[in-house]
Amino acid sequence: MRSISIPAAKAVLVVLALAAGIGASALGASVSAADALGRRVILAAPARRIVSLSPEATETLFAVGAGKLMAGDTSYCDYPPEALDLPKVGGFSADTISVEKIVALRPDLVVTAGALQQGVEAALVKLGIPLFAYLPKSFAAIEEEMRGLGILAGTGERGVAAASALRATLARVRALTASLAASRRPAVFWEVYGEPLMTCGADSFPHQVIELAGGRDIFSDIPGPWPVVSSEEVLRRAPQIILSPDDMGDKLDQVKLASRPGWAAMPAVRDGKIFLLPADLVSRASPRIADGVLAALKALHPELVL
Repeated sequence: MRSISIPAAKAVLVVLALAAGIGASALGASVSAADALGRRVILAAPARRIVSLSPEATETLFAVGAGKLMAGDTSYCDYPPEALDLPKVGGFSADTISVEKIVALRPDLVVTAGALQQGVEAALVKLGIPLFAYLPKSFAAIEEEMRGLGILAGTGERGVAAASALRATLARVRALTASLAASRRPAVFWEVYGEPLMTCGADSFPHQVIELAGGRDIFSDIPGPWPVVSSEEVLRRAPQIILSPDDMGDKLDQVKLASRPGWAAMPAVRDGKIFLLPADLVSRASPRIADGVLAALKALHPELVL
């Protein structure tokens, strides 16, 4: 058998590791991944001090095994519990985030919400601090950006495993609901706010949650994420079920909805089919969106619950 020299063998390992996208940290190589804005983020070595500027990014970083690398996050980052103990650099909007506090934490990677924090991004770019925009718009994008963060943190295997677990859960739900006849897909109204009356449009995660969980979003024909709609139009479309995040509290119960003009006769209100879902699970584009889909499935099709 032909022997392979040690340098040649090492070169083969490097190629294999980079091809897999998960072994670069062990070999001391640079790492790279594409972010939500399509930018190729390249680090000379896996990040060792990461600052997150959104709850979704923080949850995802912990999910891919990068929690111990976190140097800071925001006041809205409340999951997992360990995130609460990290130094805070501000809120979510750009005008509440302190660039000075970020710099003081000496990050070698800052995970942003992309265009939603454009001013902060611009300031950090001038300082030469590497940025990764985490802003997935679909279930597949969550998986992709999760794997990317794992690569940049040197925890690629954990990233792949976390993405696979998410995909497997969603696939199980899809297998249950994909063949449902149209007559078994209830018409769903998702209420985001009551004043003004706002719902989810076709470009939102709640819309995707409804459809995957076996419902029919009554405003799927409206583009954009959060359209304002009229009370009369909701009534005209006659939803059979009303869903909303539970941070609506007592604003969304049967009695209060029935007090809206004409809504007492609406099928969802008349039949008491009003369900509040855990806000963080259905509103955040993180790995826990899988639990949000399961919660929606339980509300829409309790007979199909896994």
